[in-house]
Amino acid sequence: MNLTAELKTALISPPSLTSEAGLSSLLGTVYETVPESGIGGLVTVLAYGSHYVFPPFSWQLRSLGCHILLYTKKGRGVLNCREGKFSLNELTLLFFDCRQPFSLSIGGDFWNFELYFLTGSAVSAFSPLLDSKAMPFNLSGHSEISRHLQMLEKNNRNPLRRNEILDVKCFTNILSELALDCRGGQEEADGLAPHLLYMKKCFDTSFAAHYSLAGFEQTLNISKYRLCRDFSAAFGVSPLQYLNERRLNAARELLLTTDIPVHEIASSVGFDTTNHFISLFKRANGLTPGAYRRQQTHKK
Repeated sequence: MNLTAELKTALISPPSLTSEAGLSSLLGTVYETVPESGIGGLVTVLAYGSHYVFPPFSWQLRSLGCHILLYTKKGRGVLNCREGKFSLNELTLLFFDCRQPFSLSIGGDFWNFELYFLTGSAVSAFSPLLDSKAMPFNLSGHSEISRHLQMLEKNNRNPLRRNEILDVKCFTNILSELALDCRGGQEEADGLAPHLLYMKKCFDTSFAAHYSLAGFEQTLNISKYRLCRDFSAAFGVSPLQYLNERRLNAARELLLTTDIPVHEIASSVGFDTTNHFISLFKRANGLTPGAYRRQQTHKK
């Protein structure tokens, strides 16, 4: 797929842009290789751009043979399509099927956003699971998706050093989280009480936040002893053990995919002190975080 040529063909009218802007103001970096099979064929990034734009900025397109994942970091944008008008406000994420007429424009004084053009079998499979009525997704309390977006940004910042397997992993995780959000209370039908769903979702989506059983007791108006007992019975571990495992999983991923110092990783995933993080990490993995990072790096 020649995305640059397809974009030119898809234009309904010339885009309204500042004098110095061109196609790069939408596409960013266009990748040449498009895997059709193997792991790369599950999710393929056709183009990626991190943009900071000012008025005028407006595109009207007939259709593109791909999907986009658009993350608004600051400012505001607007997407119009047959299903309605979507306000792309700060910290929102939009997954959109471009195989339809649509327009994309700035919605205020400026717009800072990241834009991925995607194709692949996994992207197509997730598309019908994502309810357009739930778009765009608010990420203000969704640290799991935010963490994957940070890894994607770093991975695609330098096309020559990009790891396509990491792209597949991050996009699959992001789309899975979005699909689960669209399902909403489906888990409740499987026999989980609302207070357990609430606690689990807090831990899964915002594991870096500070939690206490006393805080849940006040929020849910249920005894903290019952909360601990019910959660342990439902998930096989205590609330604290479940939360720490989510944090340690995130820490392992950051150790393997970034060069962020250990003390910053400890803080970013929710541990109050580095020493506590190192102690829990060593107990779970048999190695300190630094030794784990060195060991896994040498294996590559």
